[in-house]
Amino acid sequence: MTLSPRLDSIQALYRKLDRESVRAFHHSNLTHKSDHFYNFCITAHSLRDHLLEHLGKIHPTDRQPFNDAWQQDPNLVAVADIANTAKHFRLRTRSGQLKIPKTREVRRAATSVYDFFVGSDGSSLIKKRTGVPTIAVTLEDGRRLEMYRFMYTVLEYWRETLLLHGVKVRRQSWSSLHGRAT
Repeated sequence: MTLSPRLDSIQALYRKLDRESVRAFHHSNLTHKSDHFYNFCITAHSLRDHLLEHLGKIHPTDRQPFNDAWQQDPNLVAVADIANTAKHFRLRTRSGQLKIPKTREVRRAATSVYDFFVGSDGSSLIKKRTGVPTIAVTLEDGRRLEMYRFMYTVLEYWRETLLLHGVKVRRQSWSSLHGRAT
C-alpha cells in the first residue's frame, strides 16, 4: 500500500520517473535541475522494490537474482549510488564501515541545446544554445554520460523490463509530462 494518492501502481511510478526526466532536462537553474535529477534517481531506484512486489518476490532468495542483475548494470548502480548517498549522506556496510560508491563521479557540466521553432506559416528556425548547465555522470566503467543520455538509458531499461514482466505503461501527453496545458 502506498501513502501517495497518485503513486498507487508500478505504472504510476514509471510515469513519475518519466516526468522527473522532463523536469530535470528542461529546468534552466542548475540547483533545480539537480533537485529533479536526484528525484529521478530516487524514483528509478524505487522501481526495483515496486517490481519485486508486483512479481510477488517477497523472500530474499526470490529477490536475489534480480538484485544480482541490477548490480551488473552500471546505470542502475549509478542510480542506486546517487539515490542512497544523497539520502544517507554516507553509505555504510551492515557492520558500519564506510562503503565507497561504485559510480566514479556526478558533477555539473555544460552542454549545447538546439531549440526548434515552427511559425504559423510553416517556416522553421533552429537556434543553438551553448553553455547550458547540465549534469554529467561517470559510471563505474569510466563512461561519461550527460544527464539526458543517462536518464534516457534508465527510462528505456525500466520500460523494457516492465514490458518483459507484463507491465504495460501508457505514454503520457506532453502536457502531462511537462505539467503545462497545451
